[in-house]
Amino acid sequence: MSQTDALNQIKQDALDLKSSLNSLKENFLELSSEFYESLNEARSLLSNQNFQPPTVNEKEKCQQKEDKSVKSIGIFRSCFLTKNGTPRQPGICPYARGSLTITCFNNPEHSLDGLSKFSHVWLLFLFHENGDYIPRSKVSPPRLNGEKVGVFASRSPHRPNNVGMSLVKLEGVSGGTLFLSGVDLIDGTPILDVKPYITVYDTPSSTPSAAPWIAYPPTKPLTISFSDNALSVLAQLKYASGENIVLSKRSLRKKNCLRFFRSQEELKQSISDIILADPRSIFRKKQGDTTFSFPVDSVDVTVKVEGVFVTVIDIGQTEYVRGLLKRAGS
Repeated sequence: MSQTDALNQIKQDALDLKSSLNSLKENFLELSSEFYESLNEARSLLSNQNFQPPTVNEKEKCQQKEDKSVKSIGIFRSCFLTKNGTPRQPGICPYARGSLTITCFNNPEHSLDGLSKFSHVWLLFLFHENGDYIPRSKVSPPRLNGEKVGVFASRSPHRPNNVGMSLVKLEGVSGGTLFLSGVDLIDGTPILDVKPYITVYDTPSSTPSAAPWIAYPPTKPLTISFSDNALSVLAQLKYASGENIVLSKRSLRKKNCLRFFRSQEELKQSISDIILADPRSIFRKKQGDTTFSFPVDSVDVTVKVEGVFVTVIDIGQTEYVRGLLKRAGS
């Protein structure tokens, strides 16, 4: 090898080393950012739960009567980031997935021992984004188009104690985390309790009945189509793996990467399910909104309504959704 070739090789090696160092630096900065985000999240969680250093064992804690406050039992992740677009009832969107990581025990996996034997669970939770809304004795369910019924004859989220319950499918249990589907809760919802669905106890012994208006469709029968642009985006998105995994902060920052939906067909069907249930409020329906959008998983869906014909005109990861993802789970 000539002296010139040797010199060129040294220069190339130096460039490769510089590139490797830059890559290591980027990885270090990203990991450092994740560490401090996780640390702040842990501090916030402990602060929100009025955490006190354990000084007695669990049996003694159960015997203490002073603290009667209700607290969240874990961290809930969901494919729904805001109230807008979230189904009003569980099961409307079967592919809508979520996870609950238990944090109220030092050994959370022990609290879930045996739960995987059940197919469905009840989630008791708080409607934590009701704001300063004052609950009223009468409400207007979406199916009644403005007609009012008593709040206790409805599933309205605006209740005296803001407590809700949902029956969801249990997809699996891993360690201290439950993996769920058919959810109707937004990311970060405070979960108060989990109970197994037991057919022999939860199914009435006599044939149940309901108010006639429950059978009314929430909207007129709709014909849904997807624009060529929307279909193109669906084909290009990166979908979640088929495994149940706990989401990391890094997974929330990946662009054009779905966190919960595992295929183009799942996302397309779920968008259709959400539209068929018409997520618009009664006010917005009366205003005649013809174009609206809603976030689901890590994308923003824009829809145009023309009578009974609905077209999904765009799907994308907007700055709005990126901001929601940045705050997800905090």
